[in-house]
Amino acid sequence: MGQNPTQLGRLIEQVMQSFGLGERFHGWQAVRLWPEIVGPEIAKQAKAVRFSEGVLTVVVEKDAWRQELEMHLERILFKFRSLPGGGAVKKIVLKAGSSSEKRDGKIDD
Repeated sequence: MGQNPTQLGRLIEQVMQSFGLGERFHGWQAVRLWPEIVGPEIAKQAKAVRFSEGVLTVVVEKDAWRQELEMHLERILFKFRSLPGGGAVKKIVLKAGSSSEKRDGKIDD
């Protein structure tokens, strides 16, 4: 009698939307899914650390990687938007920082 993952995902989505938490939930998902979206090589160099008001903030340690990522931001946004709720990510901001910097866990409205 168990539900399949797709049905369960839709149910969670509906519950989150009903509580007005849809965008916050999708923002948290964007931070969590960053490594899957960009792949392991990029994920080692750039870490999603925050989502706030439609903006996903990514910390990049090396300037060369930041420049490389700048050229691929539209493709990365397209990948996010292909996911359920991925439209919550309106913009990706790359900032200089340490690749060991941890996510601040802050997901703002």
